[in-house]
Amino acid sequence: MDQNEVVKKVVAILTEAYDDFRQPDSAETPDAEDTGLIGQFLTEAMPRIELSEDDSLEEIAERVGREIGTAVTQLAAAFASAYIQLALVHDEGDPDVPSAQVLRELAIRAETSEDDA
Repeated sequence: MDQNEVVKKVVAILTEAYDDFRQPDSAETPDAEDTGLIGQFLTEAMPRIELSEDDSLEEIAERVGREIGTAVTQLAAAFASAYIQLALVHDEGDPDVPSAQVLRELAIRAETSEDDA
């Protein structure tokens, strides 16, 4: 999953969380088996790591650590970027720019960057 896809998924998660926060009465209690957007996102974002029977425990630990570390870094960067964008708008104190608009602009930027690639 490339960084633009990660950003789009992060924006979707933040938008859903924002909507749920703004309308708490309409939010249903999720089933224990329903992983929602976050669970689906983590499933898609985490790498599939192929291991061989011949791999030593050290090799397995190193490969898993490297692959998971890269994915977690990518996720953290996307959430941090979204947070920074929202914080900058908040700090500017422009009441005419709602958080939802900032999230939409982030999603559009990620989509545009992906189309240019």
